[in-house]
Amino acid sequence: MPVSVFLYQDGVKIRSLRYRLVKENDASAYLEFFQSAASETDNLACSTREAESLIVEDERDFISNLNDSRSFSVIAAKDDSICGSYDIRIQNRERLRHRVEMGIAVRREYWGPGVAQHILEEAKRRGIRIISLTVRTDNKRAIAFCKRNDFEFSGVFRMLFCIGGNYVDGEQYELLLK
Repeated sequence: MPVSVFLYQDGVKIRSLRYRLVKENDASAYLEFFQSAASETDNLACSTREAESLIVEDERDFISNLNDSRSFSVIAAKDDSICGSYDIRIQNRERLRHRVEMGIAVRREYWGPGVAQHILEEAKRRGIRIISLTVRTDNKRAIAFCKRNDFEFSGVFRMLFCIGGNYVDGEQYELLLK
């Protein structure tokens, strides 16, 4: 499954990334990535404080649980540094397996040149029928990403996030795949 992808910005090759399934021996690097990504944005479900309280064993357990289920996580890496990931959470129930909830996290320095786009393309290759993505209503980049990739708006989650005592609504988008 490992795939190498070149990222371009303004027609200039800026990075080469490798995409692959996360493995248990990635736990330390994955934790460092996740703590970094959580500290750079309020758009993730996990707060900086929660991310900082995690330890390598927590990440190893998270990865192990993913590998023991139908769900999975793919990382985007440059050399030994993880710069992005997507998690696909697949329902165990037979009647719901065609639907997945997707979470995407990308380090801020990699925003813009298409990491999330390549992550979505990899998810599409896996035979999933419906991808659901929930974003903050004020996350213009994520909403533009959804619209650019033919996700359809499907609803609002009132007061989905509580950040610093302030509530922020979330928007649900769904991508129906053939």
